[in-house]
This record gives sequence, C-alpha cells and structure tokens, in this order.
Amino acid sequence: MFFDTLARILISGIGNGVIYASIAVGFSIIYRSGRVFNLAQGEMLMIATFIAMTFFGLGFNHWVAIGLTAAFMALLGFAIERFVLRPLVGQSEMALFMATIGLLLIINGMGIIVFGTEPRMFPEVLGSSRWKLGSILIKQSAVIGTLLITCLIVGLYWFFRSTRTGLFMTAVAESHQIARSLGVNVQRSIGLSWALAGVVVTVGAVALMSGRSVSHEIASIAFIALPVVLLSGLESVGGVIIGGVIVGVGQSMAAAWLDPYTEGGASLVFPFALMIVILIFLPQGLFGWKRIERI
Repeated sequence: MFFDTLARILISGIGNGVIYASIAVGFSIIYRSGRVFNLAQGEMLMIATFIAMTFFGLGFNHWVAIGLTAAFMALLGFAIERFVLRPLVGQSEMALFMATIGLLLIINGMGIIVFGTEPRMFPEVLGSSRWKLGSILIKQSAVIGTLLITCLIVGLYWFFRSTRTGLFMTAVAESHQIARSLGVNVQRSIGLSWALAGVVVTVGAVALMSGRSVSHEIASIAFIALPVVLLSGLESVGGVIIGGVIVGVGQSMAAAWLDPYTEGGASLVFPFALMIVILIFLPQGLFGWKRIERI
C-alpha cells in the first residue's frame, strides 16, 4: 500500500514538475538575454491556450492548429519586446520589472474581454487512453506531454550550447557590451528570446491543458513555476527539469501526507515556502551563474 502511494506521488509529481519546468524555462530564456523577469509568462500561457482552442474551433487539424498557435505566440513575444520593452532600454531593472507587471494586468484583462470567463474543455490532443502500471492508471496525455516537454527543454539546452545563434544569445546573456564587441546584434537576440519563450509556452499549454477544463485562471500556474526557476537558477535552461521535478514531487508529497491535516493548505504553501528558503540560502540556485566582481 505504501509503495503504491509512493509510486502515485512520484508519477504525479514528475508529471506536474515537468509542466512547471516548461513555464520556468520561459522565464529563464527571457532573463538570460535581457535581464528581464517576465511576470506575464502565465498570461502568455493563458493566451496560448485560448488561441489554440480558437484554431481548433475553426476546424484546423490539431497539429496545424498548434503550429499556428506557436507562430502567433512567437510574433506576440517579439512584438512585446519590440514595442514595450525596447523603448525602456537603459532604464533600471525595476522599470522593466514594473513593465512586465503592467503586461500581466493588460493581457489578463484582454483575455477576459476577448475569451470570457466561462470554463471550456480543451481537446484531448495528446490522446485519451489510460495505461495501467500495476495498480496505477496513467493518462496517455500526461506521458506524452512529459516526454514532449522534456525533449523540448533538452533541445533548447543543446541549442544554447552548440549552435552559432545559441552561443551568440549566451554571449548576450553574459554581457551586452561584450556581445556587441563580438558583432552580435543584441536587440535581435533579445527579440528572439521572447519569440522562443512564446513557442515554449505553447508546448506547455498543450501538454498541461489536453483534456482539461480551462479558464483565464490558468495563468496563476506561473506563480508555482517561480520556485522552479529560482531553484534551478535564473540563467539555467536544462536545470529547470531538475528544479521542476523537485518542486512537483515535493508538492505531491505534501498533498498526500500533509493536506489531510491542513485542509489542503500544505500543498499550496509548499512551493512558496521553498521559494523563500531558496532566496535566503541559495539565491543563485543550483545551476545559476556565479558572478565574480573584481574591484
């Protein structure tokens, strides 16, 4: 009985953790390039979800609709960087941070105006079968979504370490001045990072929402991804998988073993309690860049 419970916790925690990682990697990609912590990432997830459902409703093949959604979100990310954040270049990081709060509120409000507040059912684009593992039933969509996101994050890790464009973007992440001295177009790299974040959040939306009821409130899941990105390190791309699994499994353990005694509060509190601990004792995260400043 105990081992069945533990297996359920691990399976659920890993699945949820990888979903959190798909959102956290968007934070990392944007922060690496422009030193902007995009609090509107959850709202981008919400927009991606409803845009995909709009294309589904128009009769497009599921995979064509997902491709069109990814293209739309890439253009949206690029437009946000070009018309909202680029004019703020040279301003303090606080000004950029406040701009993303403004984006959060605007996108959230526009989502409600355009798509309404009534919950809708997202199609089961990743399959509706249930697979039996011993006494445990596993949703096909959860397995495929987990594999899809893992492959995406591994691909992004390879992209930033092994391709010319990825290495240029890494140079931008290290120092805009150094990147310019190497002939890198810094603004283009920052715009590309926002476009990539839009594509990533589309994949996360499909993996998370497949077969579920969705509303504008799904944007709040991005707040659970914050401890993931802080634990892995703000600049880490590959590390978000490990951070996501730690947060996801920890939250599942709290839900199984502590929620019955706390009226469901322990699993809600756990990610944010962990976030406070990380900020106090490990501010750079497990894989974040350690910066040494010489005077």
